[in-house]
Amino acid sequence: AVFVLAALNALGVLTQMTLIDRRATASKGESAASKEAEEEAKTSEKGTRNELDASATNEDQVGAVRFAQPMLRTITIIVGWTAILSNSIYGLFAPRYMGFRQPQLSATYSAAAIAMIATQLVFPKLVAKVGEHRACTAGILAVGAGIGGQSLIRVQPFHSTLYMMNRMGAAVADTSTAALVARASGSRDDRSRNLGLLTSTRAAARIFSPLISGKLFELSICAGAVAPGALPFVLASSFCLAVAPLPSVLRRAERRAERKATK
Repeated sequence: AVFVLAALNALGVLTQMTLIDRRATASKGESAASKEAEEEAKTSEKGTRNELDASATNEDQVGAVRFAQPMLRTITIIVGWTAILSNSIYGLFAPRYMGFRQPQLSATYSAAAIAMIATQLVFPKLVAKVGEHRACTAGILAVGAGIGGQSLIRVQPFHSTLYMMNRMGAAVADTSTAALVARASGSRDDRSRNLGLLTSTRAAARIFSPLISGKLFELSICAGAVAPGALPFVLASSFCLAVAPLPSVLRRAERRAERKATK
């Protein structure tokens, strides 16, 4: 059941990415058509000036894309690391420090997967209210607070609540990051390539993060530790808090590019 629910969550993310790609393609097509008609109307009197403005706008857009993609891939690496911690490393942490046995651990994983699927269902409404950038920031902050708090607070029901907040935040952060990647891509080909690179980056992070996480967990269970076993979770939480402002930085860069384009 756990694997089925996890697969459904992954399917939800892929579905959201497909819908985002189609919406972006439609909006880009309408925008391109309107811009083309407007340029044709003004060609006779402002031909040279329009070419210079278009060139400057394209340079601003290319700069914004180059600026955006590395930031968004950094976010997906950090959020992908928290997924490893919340599954494989948590499978070591919970039995050792929370007294979980296999039934409780499986129930936790299943409940988290259900919560993530439910989050995917309400994600479009969340984006409609706050936008992709704020949704991404909120998701990253939820992951950071949840994964760090669950390793330090070991009293129920607070521990499990923080774990669920971590996983639901990861669902929001993953999907909104994909939306921002599509938004920051200049064309359909660029969008497909960038979304593919995002998926590849997430997969590559899962190659090394289990080894690093396991070593950090091993180091943190030594005698005399303040919070045994918490080191990898707290470190991942710190990284989440560090990258949380990046969507806002990207939004400001997009606004600057839009203002330059309208001048």
